[in-house]
Amino acid sequence: MAQIFTDRLLLMECPLDLAKSIILNRKQLEERSPIFIPLDWPSIQLKSIFPYYIEMLENSPLTNDLKIWLIIDAYEKKLIGSIRLTCSLDDPKTTDIGYEIIASSRNQGFGYEAVQAVVEWLLKSKKGTKITAECDQTNTASIRILEKLGMRCIAKEAPFLRWELH
Repeated sequence: MAQIFTDRLLLMECPLDLAKSIILNRKQLEERSPIFIPLDWPSIQLKSIFPYYIEMLENSPLTNDLKIWLIIDAYEKKLIGSIRLTCSLDDPKTTDIGYEIIASSRNQGFGYEAVQAVVEWLLKSKKGTKITAECDQTNTASIRILEKLGMRCIAKEAPFLRWELH
């Protein structure tokens, strides 16, 4: 299981047992986990992906078409968000990145710190040579993160903006 440490964060791939616990046994997970898991995580969008993610890990654990990474505030020992990595079926060197930070942890630089670390890891590990992302055109925080990473907006398809980094 891959892990990345930054100044303030622990980023780790979500393993199968944890993914199952999040969906099937959340109460027990909260009781035994050394990491605080806030009620507003995961988002509705991420919850909808977890059944596919669990099935994929059970049936093809070496498949890399979808990875969910957890963003943990190392000092507070609190789960504060997640990153979704999806490999393109057309081009295995293209990885789409999506991310979310819980409301109480926004505007503190965690999103940029986490996404930057994962993008650097992808590029160094040669798991992706082209990184893409998409965000709502009104999401100024995500736009700032993507611009700061050096990504460029390649398409505007209302209400979304499509981004790319080579």
